[in-house]
Amino acid sequence: MCNVVAGLLFLVLALGALGAEPIRVVNPWVRAVPPVSSVTAVYMVIENTGDTNDKLIGVRTAASKYSDIHTTTIDQHNVASMLKVEYLPLPSGKIVELIPGGAHIMLRELYRPVKIGEKIEIDLIFEKSGTIRVQAEVR
Repeated sequence: MCNVVAGLLFLVLALGALGAEPIRVVNPWVRAVPPVSSVTAVYMVIENTGDTNDKLIGVRTAASKYSDIHTTTIDQHNVASMLKVEYLPLPSGKIVELIPGGAHIMLRELYRPVKIGEKIEIDLIFEKSGTIRVQAEVR
């Protein structure tokens, strides 16, 4: 009887580990902008708890015509500029923060104004982990 219980416990734990998602998305949010603005930015924390590196390679949302991954660079004159990138590296065991003034997601050509408190559905597309859908609150 003890062997059966131990075997079942092992099976449950093993299956749970197999189903664990290596990518965790924490606190996604969308910057509130004036109603006349056609662009906004999305921020979040992405944690790669897996054993292999991954990449954020794309973003989709019904809220805008375009959604791009951007980084922010500062030149020798302290002037910041955004640069569209093809992917955002997510090293194994690391946390990557998408923050104002750093890496972020740009939503361009919004279909309608975003409102504070509203939740925007966003699909994050990862090279190895597939698509993860998140709800990002406008604030």
